[in-house]
Amino acid sequence: MKIIADENMPNVVSLFSDLGDVTLVNGRSLTKEQLMDADILLVRSVTKVNEALLSGTPVKYVGSATIGTDHIDTNYLTEQGIGFNSAPGCNADAVADYVFSALSYLYTTKGVRWLDARIGVVGQGNVGRCVASRFVALGCEVVAYDPFLQKSVPGVALTDLKDVMDCNVVCLHAPLTKTGLYPSFDMISDEYVNKLKSGQTIISAGRGGVINEPALIKQFHALDGKLNLALDVWLGEPHPNMELAALCDIATPHIAGYSKQGREKGTWYIYQSVCQFFDISPKSSFADAISQGSICEIKMNSSLERDETIARAIQSVFDVARDSSRFKHVMSSGMDRGFDWLRKNYVERDEFNTTLVKHPKYSRELHALGFLQNSQ
Repeated sequence: MKIIADENMPNVVSLFSDLGDVTLVNGRSLTKEQLMDADILLVRSVTKVNEALLSGTPVKYVGSATIGTDHIDTNYLTEQGIGFNSAPGCNADAVADYVFSALSYLYTTKGVRWLDARIGVVGQGNVGRCVASRFVALGCEVVAYDPFLQKSVPGVALTDLKDVMDCNVVCLHAPLTKTGLYPSFDMISDEYVNKLKSGQTIISAGRGGVINEPALIKQFHALDGKLNLALDVWLGEPHPNMELAALCDIATPHIAGYSKQGREKGTWYIYQSVCQFFDISPKSSFADAISQGSICEIKMNSSLERDETIARAIQSVFDVARDSSRFKHVMSSGMDRGFDWLRKNYVERDEFNTTLVKHPKYSRELHALGFLQNSQ
């Protein structure tokens, strides 16, 4: 079989070469001509897969190593009998790590004490549930908005969007939809943004376009800059609003889910799906496909208080400020296709769940954050 794969999918050659001939391509500039002898197409979120790309090609299966499917015309694939699968949940832990790394940065730089805050989460898919569950395990009061659900994970109260947007910390994890009963495009409209209050924190790590960016800029200035912003996704990707990015405490190029293990899990899920679709016995295992972490164990200073312990432990494994600084530098330099360059050349990071963090007093909180449990 001939397999066309996005060059940014980790382990794709090592996993799929047993199934056929793998050719790596630039996902954003992929053309129909490159698919004229392809049986399988493997993509990430930057590739629009639709009739214009696939008509007249022999592609029998499309796999997207991502949690979202807004870049895929699934109706067209179904009509044409083309197999499809994505990787929902593959990067849930990675995005949750991003959220808490951003909060740790806000604590160390601005003194934001989020552990005692009321937390609002928009969207209760795999990522939203993972984020909410960690906050619950930490003892936070958590409310969520998801109009498609009647109940959420234990400890999370479903409420309306107005209530969620009134929380001290608001985490946005909704998929991007423009049709249906509850479209998410511009869901956080100027009506909600204009009511944001001084000291609130907004973390957007789902899809760009869910929150109204012009209104957010206006409200930031109306509050004299007393609004904490961590944005990973943008309406105009790969051309983000740099006026807004300049106002953010953390600004990154859609890499919240870009942990080494999260991206590897995305490729692994699609590998399993392809094997099932073509009735092939997998020759690789999950253990073969997922890397161990670089930092096995951290011992924290026992004299540190709770908030400092948590912030320092998080930043030891994943300091999102590094990514933000790199983003702002590259994007302000005017580099051609800087957004995609940052994603392609991302400095890999590990997930919290690869590291054991030891502290005599705060092991429960550290485990709640996702770090390995201390068995001693």
